[in-house]
Amino acid sequence: MQVSFNSEALAEAEEAAHWYRENGGVAPSLAFTQELKRVANLAAQQPGMGSPGLRGTTRLHFKRFPYTLFFRIDGEFVRVLAIAHQSRRPGYWAERR
Repeated sequence: MQVSFNSEALAEAEEAAHWYRENGGVAPSLAFTQELKRVANLAAQQPGMGSPGLRGTTRLHFKRFPYTLFFRIDGEFVRVLAIAHQSRRPGYWAERR
């Protein structure tokens, strides 16, 4: 399956990577980006993995960072709807497509 990102999810990823770069340096920012890629690839390779989320979504937690990737299966695509910080308001992204 191919992975596609909702534009708001992509903005969340960029914001998080920027935060890690500004507050920890290049290494944490790159580690965050690598973890995002790992989790997105896991969703594409094993879309049944993860826990049920809101409104027919699936969620996968990052290992080293307090983030969760929320996605839906849309035909041959894994559609990433949110890259949500785990302390942020739950379900804020639920209306995304």
